[in-house]
Amino acid sequence: MASIKAKGILFDMDGTLVDTTILVEKGWIAKAEQYGLDGTELIKHTHGRPCLDIFRTFFPPECHTPEYAQAYEDEHIELTEGLVAVPGIHETIAAIPPSKWAVVTAASRKWASTRISQAGLPQPLHMVSSGDVTLGKPHPEGYLKGAEALGLAASDVVVFEDAVNGVKAGLAAGAKVIGLVTSTTEENLRSAGAHFVVKDFTEIQAVDNGDHLELIIQQHN
Repeated sequence: MASIKAKGILFDMDGTLVDTTILVEKGWIAKAEQYGLDGTELIKHTHGRPCLDIFRTFFPPECHTPEYAQAYEDEHIELTEGLVAVPGIHETIAAIPPSKWAVVTAASRKWASTRISQAGLPQPLHMVSSGDVTLGKPHPEGYLKGAEALGLAASDVVVFEDAVNGVKAGLAAGAKVIGLVTSTTEENLRSAGAHFVVKDFTEIQAVDNGDHLELIIQQHN
């Protein structure tokens, strides 16, 4: 048993609050096949990256416009087969006052808000989405802005992340980072520098002590 004290919490969205792995991978594999690309190889590089960045990195020039990326999101946003909230997240969020947590995501604001609602989770008071940053993870910009939105220094927050780039972003911002093994391995998260690694939020107990939060972790570093 271990614990961390913090004044605020920053959550990644996809793979941290909401597990859409099956849904997202199915969409990217289909899109890759449409352009003669290896979908199995593509999905190794898509997690935690903005949609437009994926298109500009792996697809031909006709796919490189914001309008194309938006059309792809619009086509897939109402698909919910396989979408679930990450185990334990309902209880964790319920224990944290709304003013003390925020979401920092590589997704668009529309995509993130829709997925959060589809999973039955409350909308955050504060969200930093792909449209709010110029540099994506592993750059710390998103988490620095997330801490700022809570009125806190990044050193006073804990970041929950499931992706290696997200862990690196949280650390670069100066936050403590807890990794979740929802989309990659414990070894990868620890190698990226996560302070703690848990299966999901069933191994986390959040306690609001007024001037600070305490996160009790059912797994030692």
